[in-house]
Amino acid sequence: MGRKKKVVKEEIVEKISLLKKVYNSAKAWVIGNGIEGILGLVAGLVLWTLGYKISAGFALGVFATRNWDILKTWVKGLLGK
Repeated sequence: MGRKKKVVKEEIVEKISLLKKVYNSAKAWVIGNGIEGILGLVAGLVLWTLGYKISAGFALGVFATRNWDILKTWVKGLLGK
């Protein structure tokens, strides 16, 4: 009986650990993007849904630019080490 409880507890701990990793990754992405990136994504999705495809393109372009800046900085950090 004790062995089964231990296995179940280990599975729960693994799931919580995975959720913490996902949460921390999402939190880091939001902090890294800043308000411009987040608003660009939200505005782009809303405008696209409403049918304003050109305006949505501009908003999603802001989002992509912020992500490109983050990616570029990360790659430069890897190559610089």
